[in-house]
Amino acid sequence: MGRLTVPVPAAARAWIAVALGGLLLLTIAVADRALPPPLTRALDLSPTLLDADGRLLRAGTSPGGYWRLPARVSDVDPRYLRALLAFEDRRFYAHGGADYRGLARAVVTSALAGRIVSGGSTLSMQTARLLEPRPDRTPQAKVLEILRAWQLERRFNKHEILDLYLVTAPFGGNIDGVAAAARLYFGKAPAELTWAESALLVALPQNPAGRRPDRFPQQAEAARNRVLDVLVARDILSHEEAERAKREPVPTQRLSMPFHAPTLAERLWEQSSGDGSSSSGDATVQTTLHTDTQIALEALLAAALDRYAGTINGAMLVIEAETGAVRARVGSSGYFEEREGARLDLTRALRSPGSALKPAIYALAFESGLAHPATWLPDDQRNFQGYQPENFSRSRQGRVQAYAALQQSLNPPAVALLQALGPERALEALNRAGIHPANQGAPGSVGLSLALGGVSLRMEDLAALFTAFATDGAVRPLCETPTQCSATRPQPFIRPRSAAQVTAILAESPRPLLPDAKDLPRVAFKTGTSARHRDAWAIGYDGQHVIAVWLGRVDNQPTGSLVGMADAVPVLLRAFAGLDHTRRLRQPEGRLREILAGRPAALSHLAGLDADDPDPLSLVFPTDEAAIPLTEGQPLALRLSGGQRPFRLFVDGLPLAYSISRQLTWRPAGPGFYTLSVVDGAGRTLEARVEIMDTFANLAALR
Repeated sequence: MGRLTVPVPAAARAWIAVALGGLLLLTIAVADRALPPPLTRALDLSPTLLDADGRLLRAGTSPGGYWRLPARVSDVDPRYLRALLAFEDRRFYAHGGADYRGLARAVVTSALAGRIVSGGSTLSMQTARLLEPRPDRTPQAKVLEILRAWQLERRFNKHEILDLYLVTAPFGGNIDGVAAAARLYFGKAPAELTWAESALLVALPQNPAGRRPDRFPQQAEAARNRVLDVLVARDILSHEEAERAKREPVPTQRLSMPFHAPTLAERLWEQSSGDGSSSSGDATVQTTLHTDTQIALEALLAAALDRYAGTINGAMLVIEAETGAVRARVGSSGYFEEREGARLDLTRALRSPGSALKPAIYALAFESGLAHPATWLPDDQRNFQGYQPENFSRSRQGRVQAYAALQQSLNPPAVALLQALGPERALEALNRAGIHPANQGAPGSVGLSLALGGVSLRMEDLAALFTAFATDGAVRPLCETPTQCSATRPQPFIRPRSAAQVTAILAESPRPLLPDAKDLPRVAFKTGTSARHRDAWAIGYDGQHVIAVWLGRVDNQPTGSLVGMADAVPVLLRAFAGLDHTRRLRQPEGRLREILAGRPAALSHLAGLDADDPDPLSLVFPTDEAAIPLTEGQPLALRLSGGQRPFRLFVDGLPLAYSISRQLTWRPAGPGFYTLSVVDGAGRTLEARVEIMDTFANLAALR
């Protein structure tokens, strides 16, 4: 019995075809939605720390163990992109994922050769394969690449597909992406590639294991040169340009990634991953740091620590005074060495500030009308509610004007001011400005030791405090990312006048005698040395930056020798000298003298202190018109009485000595007449004209 055939009308066949086509499209759409191209590999990025200009400070490997730095088309040198498209996919901007003409050509070429010569893969197909690696090169795998490339083309524009390729292309070992390859092979950003470097990076992904320049430089060079030849054939390079590029040597060593601000990087990466602001392994954090300043400070601190045993470490901060933006943060030194605390961020460690808090006490006393820079303060042995402070030198001057007491960092005057001000009042003012000593305890528990470092503070708190003196009296909270800086606001502390008074005093502070003193800039600074020499501090500022320096032992044990003036100040001054772009101190020289002359009569002395002036300044030896016999090279000891410390000695108008002692030493250049001038801390001057006679010449004359 024959099969019954029922004719299907043409219209019905058309509807069936449409239905089947629609079903197929629906199936493809559902499959496309259910099985999107995997992007995990492109998101498994290295964490990076960038400076304010986007320069790389530090990078780490991705969670998968790869060096895979973020990169976009806009980050890469156009020469590399032109070479890549010319060599790999000339019709990249014309096809929809697969170049069927290229595929047909690859099939014919491979069939004639009896092996796979060219896969005919477009960059979209290569990107699909990189996102979803497969070990085999079968027709089925090729079909899947085409489908995945089609999916990519549906979801991303051409630049975005290139972005995916730029971060996933393999370059040998655990190096993925053009940015990581540029750093590790050439030591530069991908935006700075030459034609020779671009050609090598185009060639490497074809055979990354067999063309690694650090292992197979000859194979790498040959592959690079083939790319250059293609660029000549396609009129991108001239023959001469290609020959010049071929003469460039290929790198034979794998370099290291930049490694700056390591402790800051680790903290910010952890914060970034913890607050959900990064996806997968991507923890790119832009900071306010300046790379050149950061590198200079790291080198400066390392060099300064070379003179100490490995138990001494240090930390440094550079802050932009107007904004509080951190421009450099050196948390410690010797990250890969055996130095104690090398992997800690000591800018955030709680330490005793020593005398570094004294400017705040003086500023608050000026602000409240209790004192003026020219006010006389006690510097004697007295009992402050059971507290008897001693000076670092163990000497006393009886009494001293406030400006000189702060410059010399005398302890009894600072405690006297704090007693008049009230420790609770001072602490409350600090707290309102955002400065919170860690162990301030219950109200009334700090006491007068606050003036001498009897609390613990972080370096970043001290640096923030000094922004008030460097600017208009308001404390700038520190910020280290653009987002933080946009959210911070200055915190009121003192008025501009009080800040200017403190600056005028600190700008005239005595400096240590250094070989390079003439090359060091004028800055306002304060030192600090904590009990038993545990901490050595120096914090200073010019017209734009605040810099803080700390040296000490991480375990808080006594060092027995560290002193702020001798150890930390040289580092501070050289840090300022190394700043490329900064402004001079706002206070002109001589400003302190003007301020002292404007002291109100009511503030001539601290309340409760006798207002009589100290004994007048006099020169005990030598007296005026004295003739003094000396042998060649023999020093002369000058003795003073009365007057206000410190004392400055001038010989024939030239500054020669500075001392808080009433005995100064001078070594005459030879026989002759000299005019000696001494200026005390109150600005009073005396002169004496003396004659230095040659002892041996006199003896010869007598004979």
